[in-house]
Formats: sequence, C-alpha cells, structure tokens
Amino acid sequence: MSEVRISDLVLTDEHSTIELDDTLVSAAEAIIALPRGVLIVLDEGKAKGVITSVQLLQAVANGNNMAESTAADIMNMDLMKVPLDGLLHELVPEMAERRPHAIVAVDSDGNFAGYFSPNDYREAIIIWRKIASEITVT
Repeated sequence: MSEVRISDLVLTDEHSTIELDDTLVSAAEAIIALPRGVLIVLDEGKAKGVITSVQLLQAVANGNNMAESTAADIMNMDLMKVPLDGLLHELVPEMAERRPHAIVAVDSDGNFAGYFSPNDYREAIIIWRKIASEITVT
C-alpha cells in the first residue's frame, strides 16, 4: 500500500485545458462545458496557471473585454507540480502544508499530465492515513 503513486489516481477528470493566449470567451465556453472543475492553462504542454469560474466572473465584473483579454491575464499561478511517479505518502504532507491554489501532475519532461482535484486530495488523505496506520501497526 505504501507504494501508491500519483499516477495511480484518476487525474483526468474535473478539468479542461486551454492555452495562455486563448480569449476569456473561449475560457468561459470551456468552463461552462464542465459539470464542475477548473481550467488548466498550458503553454507548450506545461501548466502555467489555473482559472476557476469565480475568476471568470471577476473578469466580467471588472469590465474585462472578454473577446480580447486572455487566459494569461486572469489565471492564478499558484500551482504545485507533483511528479506522476511521486509517492503519495511523501507528497500529501507537503500538499497539506503548502495549500496551493491547484495541484497538477507532470510527467518526466515537466509536461502537464493531470489535475489533482479536491476529490483526489480527499482520496489521497484516506490512502495516506491507511499507509500511516499500517506503518504504526508493524
């Protein structure tokens, strides 16, 4: 159980991706198509930021020109990048301490490989606690 890796989790749901130079109209269309989740902003395959529906609403409220403003203009850049082959029991404490706006998994080349959603985090905590209890018992 202690060898659970980030890649063992389902990181392909609860998000969509857009590019840095995509307009906020495109971002709004993408986020509307998601039942829930966030937009991961990419630049040549690398995660650069995250956009939530709240950020899009703030852009509208602030009078941003949605057809001219881009994802880069409003994205939150507080990302924590974790390696796909990272061990869950080693990364959960760092995630809990750092509390980034979003956690993304990256492959060995640093390319975006998945979004570590709040649901994934809850799943990770459960797994981490099981691992911790196994270590304590043995």
